[in-house]
Amino acid sequence: MKTKKMISHLIKPLVLTGMYKNEDVALKDIIITHIKKKIEAYKKTIRFFERKYKKDIDAFTKDIRNKATPELEDDWMEWKGAIEMEKEWSVALREVVESDSLV
Repeated sequence: MKTKKMISHLIKPLVLTGMYKNEDVALKDIIITHIKKKIEAYKKTIRFFERKYKKDIDAFTKDIRNKATPELEDDWMEWKGAIEMEKEWSVALREVVESDSLV
């Protein structure tokens, strides 16, 4: 089954039940909801490390420079990755929200 047909097949019941006015609106809403959940998950990780170390990533980076343990490096990598992914997903969210091509 081609991707477009499969997406239509999956979304059609949401339109038929009246939850959405059409397939484009349904798909856009589902994508926006998914992206927002991703952003919130990354923000939660960022908040976890900020509370754990009682500082932001920049201060933490300065503190561990040239004296990081493997555990601190692992935390730094996860924290930094969460920050970068939150930014990327936020850009994607803006692009989807501003996109008129789906609706």
